[in-house]
Amino acid sequence: MKKYFTLFISLFFISCASEKQQSFVYLCPEILFSKDHRIYVSSEEQSLTLNNVSYKAEFNNYNFIDECINSSNNTKSRLSILFVVKPYKAINSDILLPYYIAILDDQKNILDIQYYKVVGDLKKNIDDSSYIETEIIDTQDINISSSNNILIGFMLDKEKMKILN
Repeated sequence: MKKYFTLFISLFFISCASEKQQSFVYLCPEILFSKDHRIYVSSEEQSLTLNNVSYKAEFNNYNFIDECINSSNNTKSRLSILFVVKPYKAINSDILLPYYIAILDDQKNILDIQYYKVVGDLKKNIDDSSYIETEIIDTQDINISSSNNILIGFMLDKEKMKILN
């Protein structure tokens, strides 16, 4: 009986003495869209020119789905990004949008970068079966230090950069 009493008391003191991690809701980090990587274009042909662009996509908006929760100087939340895709000379309805989310420090240096892709389909006009402007929403879990900012942009190769500039 004495053994059980001693075990119970020691467990009680261990559980009371352990340090509990506190988390609290705080202001979410600032989101920046890259000036040079804000627009994405694609073509179904081998080489991309101004005359054969299938669709053009842009970042339109973002939203934090849940509150930003800070625990041990790390912030966790779910970031939802709205893409607006405009068809031009699209033959197929397939959409592929490669983009990145970069974590920046206070001096705007990149600390971390993660790559994603959104897959979707262009919507069709019911009357004439032509493709119409389409909205796509993608959601990602983010985990950053509380003092960092977030930069979002499309992954563009030299050919796409040349067309967009």
